[in-house]
Amino acid sequence: MRKLALLGGEKAIKADPTKYVRAAPHYGIQKTKELIDAVTNLIENDDISFSKIAYKLEEEWATYNGVRYALTCNNGTASIHSAVFAVGVGIGDEVIVPAGTPWFTYMPVLSCNAIPVFCDIDRDSHNMDPKDLKKKITKNTKAVIPCHSGGWPCEMDEIMDIARANNLKVIEDASHAHGATYKGKKCGTFGDIGCFSMQASKLLPSGEGGIMITDNLEYYERAVLLGHYERISELPDEKFRKYSTTSYGFKYRIAPVSAAIARVQLKYLDELNKVRDKNVKYVFAGLKKCRGIHPIEPPSYIFRTYYSGPSVRFSPKELGGVTGDRLAEALSAEGLNVRVTSVQRVPPYMQPLFQERNVHGMGCPFDCPHVKRKVEYKWGDCPVSETPDTTRIALPNFREDVSLEVLDQVIEAFEKVTKNVEQLL
Repeated sequence: MRKLALLGGEKAIKADPTKYVRAAPHYGIQKTKELIDAVTNLIENDDISFSKIAYKLEEEWATYNGVRYALTCNNGTASIHSAVFAVGVGIGDEVIVPAGTPWFTYMPVLSCNAIPVFCDIDRDSHNMDPKDLKKKITKNTKAVIPCHSGGWPCEMDEIMDIARANNLKVIEDASHAHGATYKGKKCGTFGDIGCFSMQASKLLPSGEGGIMITDNLEYYERAVLLGHYERISELPDEKFRKYSTTSYGFKYRIAPVSAAIARVQLKYLDELNKVRDKNVKYVFAGLKKCRGIHPIEPPSYIFRTYYSGPSVRFSPKELGGVTGDRLAEALSAEGLNVRVTSVQRVPPYMQPLFQERNVHGMGCPFDCPHVKRKVEYKWGDCPVSETPDTTRIALPNFREDVSLEVLDQVIEAFEKVTKNVEQLL
């Protein structure tokens, strides 16, 4: 029996966490000089505002995803706002969004004077549950926004079938899922529009930035109309060009520096995704041999990209009744920074903004005269999202250049704690 580090024993993991845990801003394994040159070239050429480099990034991202149009934005939230506006969501419309996602996914719905309706999530993937999606559709539903949480693709076949049967627009929030695939098809390309964030912690980090993709020319043009006044006069459709002097009041163009950084990152995206996947699979193979530890893995038809770190589920029964907090405490003492994870103890719809129901003043958008159905938010709307997942443990997000030696030490930490779990009871 080995003495656990929590009780005074030697740590299983010798490495400094800063050397193997991924952190933002994150530049992967690509050469720093290439990034510096991309930025300094813009500065040397005074090309830091109205730059054609954004157009180059759009062409490259559209080609990478196999779509006709891409439009860069100053952040991922702006890309979602642009998408919601582009498909025609407006006053009185309802848009179904997942309850297990941050505000970036659902707040743009309110920006279009529409009403978010929250859908429960799957316990393992944290993605929109298609069964609950069906239940939340009404005659006022205009669109649905599935979010590929943590880089784990949603069950898009089911979601698209439901959407088509109910004539709903689909906007994919793929901010965590650059390069992730579902049955061989890239996330962001299933619905009417796909949206991506390029903030510093994302898999395609540019500092700040966002980009939306679509095969629909009118949606692309409407998105330009909302936030890119300098491009409106170039649009092919004359009915939109008349708004070139005013646009629709938003300014969403990307900073050229961010576009330059993203272009370099894109060269390495697939390589880094493969390395991340390989590392997680190596760790999971080792953890499957540990008593009471069960890795949470996507189905074989999904290629997950790890924006967030991998997770495992532990069995209290197999581990003598140990609690998640106690298990995480012991693993952390071994040098592995883990935590018991939950989705959201207080779901978004129970937050003050949704309970006060007065976002735009005079009760709008929830109780304005144009609303056909009063949408109310209460505890119990999304039970899985509301319930802490006390048997799920989140592992660190490993850097791409982490060594096998360190990954073996991660596995050893789990083996040591689970074999000697009686010391924790």
